[in-house]
Amino acid sequence: MERKAGYSAAAWLIGWVVFLGSGYLTSLLLFSTWANCDIGTNGVDQLFSLVLTATGMATVSTVLWTVMRRATGRRRLLLPLVLTALATVVLLWPMSAVWYVSPGHPESMCEPGGGPAGWPSWLPL
Repeated sequence: MERKAGYSAAAWLIGWVVFLGSGYLTSLLLFSTWANCDIGTNGVDQLFSLVLTATGMATVSTVLWTVMRRATGRRRLLLPLVLTALATVVLLWPMSAVWYVSPGHPESMCEPGGGPAGWPSWLPL
């Protein structure tokens, strides 16, 4: 009988790092977008949106970590971590596009063509 590989402490630690890191990165990106567009970041509705989005993205990233780890083999750690990081970065684009208030919208304070600081100009929001 073949014995299944158990969960290692390193895998659990990486899972927590993925969860916390992606949630923090998401909240940082969303906060940066709102601050650059003078939308404001002090309201309860922005706080609720920030918490909801960051928690959702962190959960999706952690599920991706689990799927990638199972797909690549439980004993490997670096390959699923790299694949999860790439998938998370790819998922940040639609998340930013959903929450970004585009120039020309009545609630937007962004200048035409404006976007978050550091956002690549070749990638539209």
